[in-house]
Amino acid sequence: AVLVAEGTIISGEYAPGMVADEDMIRRIRQARADENIRALVLRVNSPGGGMLASEAIRSELALLQAAGKPVVVSMGGTAASGGYWISATADRIWASPATVTGSIGVISMVPTFEDSLSELGIGVDGVGTTPLTRGADPLGGLSEPMQDLLQQNTNNAYERFISLVAEGRGLTRAEVQSLAGGQVMTGAEAQEAGLVDEMGHLEDAVVSAARLA
Repeated sequence: AVLVAEGTIISGEYAPGMVADEDMIRRIRQARADENIRALVLRVNSPGGGMLASEAIRSELALLQAAGKPVVVSMGGTAASGGYWISATADRIWASPATVTGSIGVISMVPTFEDSLSELGIGVDGVGTTPLTRGADPLGGLSEPMQDLLQQNTNNAYERFISLVAEGRGLTRAEVQSLAGGQVMTGAEAQEAGLVDEMGHLEDAVVSAARLA
């Protein structure tokens, strides 16, 4: 089977131009249950997206592999960040020399508007019972305890990313860390670094999956 992951990775149901985790998981489970499918080729063309959604998709692919069905990734023009996350533990990864890949990193964003409101002479006040009360209020900004909590979550997600890549590509954590930090590279560079196995296109990945099956 060939499954296409095209667009930004998001949580939820199908959305045009997006890779929705619930939709992808349903399709992967169908492939796992179908006795006529012996292997899966995942065609990835994604700049990334949500970490939780990416991990949900990757975990479902791991269940497919545990059921004895190889997973081969074919990277399109872009397979970076979350696009690489869902690819990292595949049995084989194919890319073109010009594929934009890597970007092993995690960022967190929380938009707040306290400065804009201040320019308009609008303030926000209140009383809380814990240090985290209104800690992520978009109108009042992030409190220091909330900033620390978000940073810890980001650090944990980053460490998880590095561990997955090390496990999936047979690299040490130190080797992955030297390639991480959000570095973006071409498919050819990624192959040289060990993040990609082969150079080729979708047809090559299909042949590779058939051989593994």
